[in-house]
Amino acid sequence: MKIIIAGAGRVGTHLAKLFAREKHNIVVMDENPDKLGHLQVNYDLMVKVMTPTSIVGLKEIGISHCDLFIGVTPDEDLNINSCMIAGRLGAKRTVARVDSVEYLSKESQEFFTQMGISSMFIPEMVAAKEIVSSVERSWARMWWEPDGGEGNLALVGVKVRQNCKILNVPLKDLPNQDTAYHIVAIKRGSETLIPHGDDIIRPYDLVFFMTDKRNQDFIRSICGKENYTKVEDVIIMGGGTTAVFTAQLLPGNMNIKIIEQDINRCYELNKQISNSNVMVIHGDGRDLSLMHEENLDDTDAFIALTPNSEINIISCLTAKKMGVKKTVAMLDNLNFLSMAESLDIGTLINKQAISASNIYRMILRADVSNVKSLMVANADVAEFTAAPGAKITKKLIKDLKLPTTATLGALIRDGRGHLINGMTQVKEGDKVVAICIDNGLKALASFFD
Repeated sequence: MKIIIAGAGRVGTHLAKLFAREKHNIVVMDENPDKLGHLQVNYDLMVKVMTPTSIVGLKEIGISHCDLFIGVTPDEDLNINSCMIAGRLGAKRTVARVDSVEYLSKESQEFFTQMGISSMFIPEMVAAKEIVSSVERSWARMWWEPDGGEGNLALVGVKVRQNCKILNVPLKDLPNQDTAYHIVAIKRGSETLIPHGDDIIRPYDLVFFMTDKRNQDFIRSICGKENYTKVEDVIIMGGGTTAVFTAQLLPGNMNIKIIEQDINRCYELNKQISNSNVMVIHGDGRDLSLMHEENLDDTDAFIALTPNSEINIISCLTAKKMGVKKTVAMLDNLNFLSMAESLDIGTLINKQAISASNIYRMILRADVSNVKSLMVANADVAEFTAAPGAKITKKLIKDLKLPTTATLGALIRDGRGHLINGMTQVKEGDKVVAICIDNGLKALASFFD
């Protein structure tokens, strides 16, 4: 597949590395040659110093044969214009990173589709939605709901400890494993497992459950998380765009404080956020006296969203020591991911990885409506739709010889979600939720098209 990426910033670079590993034909363009040098040296791809709106330049790099054009420069207008031009010149699909929320409305999307732009996304908004989902259920590291299914299915990631009630028991012997939940992945240290019946759960594993939402209290109980109280008071350190979206998306019954160092930014935040439950405070979130003054030790959730990954990690560790149960850290630098997870600081958010998940589904041949990166587990969860005559519909799940790097957690049929087991028969049109590691996502796609 030929993929052209306009913009060699963090999102563009992350996408280029991801796609290059899968041996796609990748071209990365940027007007700054310094951003392209390391990509050309370390990865099997082509780089081009040029503006993405150059018609001559786009033709030179084969835009008419492009399967996917991605505009992820820091300039919203440049992304939009380059995608429009790429679409007119023959690119099959285009996706643009934007800043304006109004562009994501249904009416705007219909307009931009006519102009040649297949999809748009705001990295900070996508990250904020992840944060809100995690904070609303403070006992879980991650909570994700598949599209459709009347909202009754959920994939839940939980860090288990010594008080977990299902430790050291083979999964095949666990009660309610087929009716209330499925354990679909286990992150243990630096390794992620697609579990089988003889595997067991150990203390400090990060366990991913596919469950019916009605059983969330049961999952919470068997994981020993009953002592997590409902989040009412939240402190956000850092007043960037992600913080704004987070404050706006969090429920109105939560009391939110945003702590920002830059006094001018504080004034801007007060103009942007009209919610009565949000207070903007000028100060340094690393100042312990200020944090005591703002009652950090009585806060239910602490969210560190500064541009500095190290500061976010250290601040969350400090909040944990002060008694905050729910902490969230944004990591702009993925090199800190393993270290941050080993420190057990809470939920980790990375805009590049989240954005890549939304774009990645466009390169899969099967009908994949959604892809989510389980960042700390180095895994993906995807929603596949079974095409007419697809291999997945020919046999029971247990007889299909699915890739060992993938497992099926649930399906949605006629608008209703159901857990999957070995005796399940997938039918044409079913939407199936799959969890994959390594190259499992690509390998599994062939069963659905």
